[in-house]
Amino acid sequence: MSDSFFFSFVPYAAAVVAFAGTVRRVTTAREPARAHREPWTPAGRAVLAGGATVALNHLLGLAAPRVMQAFNASPARLFTLEAVSLIGGMLLGWGLLSLTLRRAREGQWVLAGFLGLLLAQVLTGLHIAVALRWGSAWYLHLTVPYLRSVLAFQPDATLMARAPLVIQAHTLSAFALLTVAPFVRARKGAALALVPPASESTLLSTPREETAR
Repeated sequence: MSDSFFFSFVPYAAAVVAFAGTVRRVTTAREPARAHREPWTPAGRAVLAGGATVALNHLLGLAAPRVMQAFNASPARLFTLEAVSLIGGMLLGWGLLSLTLRRAREGQWVLAGFLGLLLAQVLTGLHIAVALRWGSAWYLHLTVPYLRSVLAFQPDATLMARAPLVIQAHTLSAFALLTVAPFVRARKGAALALVPPASESTLLSTPREETAR
């Protein structure tokens, strides 16, 4: 099986499984999600801030590549965007590592495995950011055309098939996350970033959060 065929087949297989999992989750839901009022852990805040930064960078390039290309025309702006994205990725990686270790200590292996997969995705992204510089520039000419061709149901995997192995792994792990995400319990997933109850470990809580409970 050639790489071109592989990158043409996997996105749609992941989408079908994710859709089926979402339908199953919606049809079998028995109780509405309750609002969480517990304070966020430092790791949860890091995941929120870092995830928002990284997602905004990726989505902006996908939705408005010409805008990002014009923004990156200035070396100073390109450097700033790269620096902000790298800091966001590091925050996201640290937060995910903390939450993964916390769930592993609690024996919640399914959630720990999902977070570990997400962490692997972030680590490959950080490697790309450091080893293959100016990713927000070449991302527009490599990954964006591929993703847009997939969304248009005319997958063109030729560029992706010739990409470095780490970029291929980063892309395929994103599809893997899309596949398994609907099967992770939403309520437990939302509670990952919150301060645990008093009976649980409080290693990730700040002193202020400890006294507030």
